[in-house]
Amino acid sequence: MLRAFLSLLAFLAALIVGLAPSAANPSANLTGVVYSEATNQRISHASVWLCDDGGNRLVESVTTDNGEFAFPGLRAGPYILKITAPGFVPLEMNVDVNFGTEHGISVFLKPAGKSLKERPSGPLISAHELSMPAAARKLVDSGKKKLYAGNNAEGALRDFEAAIAKAPDYYEAYYQMGMACLALQKPADAEKNLQTSVALSNQTYPDAVLALAILLLGRHDSANGEPLLRRGLELNPNSWAGYYELGKLELYRMHLEPALDAAEKAESLAPRQPKVYRLLSLIHLRQKNYQAALADLDAYIRLDPDSPEGHTAKQIRADTERQLEASHP
Repeated sequence: MLRAFLSLLAFLAALIVGLAPSAANPSANLTGVVYSEATNQRISHASVWLCDDGGNRLVESVTTDNGEFAFPGLRAGPYILKITAPGFVPLEMNVDVNFGTEHGISVFLKPAGKSLKERPSGPLISAHELSMPAAARKLVDSGKKKLYAGNNAEGALRDFEAAIAKAPDYYEAYYQMGMACLALQKPADAEKNLQTSVALSNQTYPDAVLALAILLLGRHDSANGEPLLRRGLELNPNSWAGYYELGKLELYRMHLEPALDAAEKAESLAPRQPKVYRLLSLIHLRQKNYQAALADLDAYIRLDPDSPEGHTAKQIRADTERQLEASHP
């Protein structure tokens, strides 16, 4: 039994540090953020229904206080999202769940009626982006809608390239080019564009810094990735993905206390992200804190019950419970 438990633990560790081989029919995750088209502010407590490509409702997610939603463990392929929120026009959009959706999509809702003027405006874009030519900004806006709402990465890439032709130091556009290349499964091109964005911004643009750091760490280049990751978290201390990657890095080095601290910060920022609980469970298992690991696994299974990783988590939970009973008869 102990050997089986350790083999399952090793499988979970491989998933966390990105070493497990891909399955023949890998599952994919769909995550995203719902925004107001008028103000670019995030919309909390919006209803997001995931439907099959025939429009039949499958499961609902309600956006968090940060406007985030998540559907983990999906089969890759076409789906329909139906999004509603008080004061906004309902939206129905097609989305192709694949590698690109792992990085998140953006959904823009139009305010209904008078709510356009009633909602607070807030800052729309940075001072640097405001300094870019209006034509270039319009191209970037067009590309973002194609990339995140229209599932048209090729068209988005053309818009971003046209924006850069008008404004060569438009580092926000280079970042968006990197995201489009990731959606097209061109990691080398994505890395090149993200590096340009980071260099042009002198490491002051957190989105690009964190995206490049995560990309480098994904191919186990911690020498270059870790300094960027820590810099990105200085710029944006509310990045759950940044803390998640830091927790993975510290766990890989068996620095369990720093790993746990980073993972708990990720959980507080993104309590509906299943892989955060997978990371927490592995840290607690390494610490032999089986009671905490059971709670982590329960949280993971609630969010991702049916994927291959979810079934593995159920096996690990059963073995963890047996380990707990053996250690405390």
